[in-house]
Amino acid sequence: MDAGQGVAARFTWHPEYAGRLLLDVREELVRDISADQRAYALAMEAAEAREDDVLASVLRLEKHWSPYDLNWAESDPGQLADRILQWEWEREQRRELFPFSEMREQSMAPSAPPAQASWLNWLRRLFGGN
Repeated sequence: MDAGQGVAARFTWHPEYAGRLLLDVREELVRDISADQRAYALAMEAAEAREDDVLASVLRLEKHWSPYDLNWAESDPGQLADRILQWEWEREQRRELFPFSEMREQSMAPSAPPAQASWLNWLRRLFGGN
């Protein structure tokens, strides 16, 4: 399958993304990560004035994104979305809901693709394109 077909790849089994294109899921992840990074930054700016509200917001955001990257608030949204998308696509292919920690362990192996590879390069490798 070439890169063009890879971009048009669609989730079919995945409980959250079934029926959606990989490209659409990636765009949604980038938007969500970017919005949450802005919310996190704003919450930290207001920390002294509204300590309790800020703590609840920050904890909710940390709980959501920290399993993927402890430095998520400063990470590049596209690169973080790529790692999450790679994991979700692997879950789709295996038809198994395994934890992200399993992907982290695989990424430490020498044969794993680098976490910073662009999502298009990852799709090309995934579908055997150049």
